Amino acid sequence: MKMLDHMPKKLRLLCERWSKSMEKISGFEGRLAYVQKVLPELLLNKSLFKEIFKNIMEGAKYPDIRKGTLFDNEIPLYTDNKRLFSIRLYLWGPGDYTPIHDHNAWGLIGSVLGEFEVIKYTRKDDGLDEGYARLVEKDKLILMPGETDVTLPLNNGIHKTGNPTEKTIATIHLYGNPVRRKYINSFDPDTGQISRMCVPRLRKRMLASETLRNLESQAVSG
Repeated sequence: MKMLDHMPKKLRLLCERWSKSMEKISGFEGRLAYVQKVLPELLLNKSLFKEIFKNIMEGAKYPDIRKGTLFDNEIPLYTDNKRLFSIRLYLWGPGDYTPIHDHNAWGLIGSVLGEFEVIKYTRKDDGLDEGYARLVEKDKLILMPGETDVTLPLNNGIHKTGNPTEKTIATIHLYGNPVRRKYINSFDPDTGQISRMCVPRLRKRMLASETLRNLESQAVSG
């Protein structure tokens, strides 16, 4: 069964309305401005999130918590069939943070429950070494329920996010159409090392490809 078949009706209607509106807007700047106006309507809908959280607890068909995702606290809620945007729910335990990472798409992130910390970085190296980056922290903010922050693709959107409190919190992340890249970069601020992150199935395929290449090179040398 498709995700839409099990979505709460009020969420499905909301997403369909946003999709129709965004389709009429050209350029990501206009779509981002639109989302900034409408996303708080979702973030502050407590009754909807109570229903979603109960579904997760009871193992309902929606949302599908078995689907492979980039982060283990990520739960897909909606993917637009025109590929205009997707919506993901994130659940954060006390002190949970992501590694520093970039993004493949523009987006808007916001708090549903609790204080959500966003730490932004600027890349100061020349980018010529694919495995190295020198980052400098440029901004830090706390999002309260209903508040949002913009995320931009690639080097313009490098950040670290998480939960600075002692209570579990929830956030919503809406992302636009991604650039053609199957991974995101994570950054070690101490060593400057860059690592690629991707969903489990793609990581397995990448590792298999690298292993096959190594195996074939051994066969040639042998």
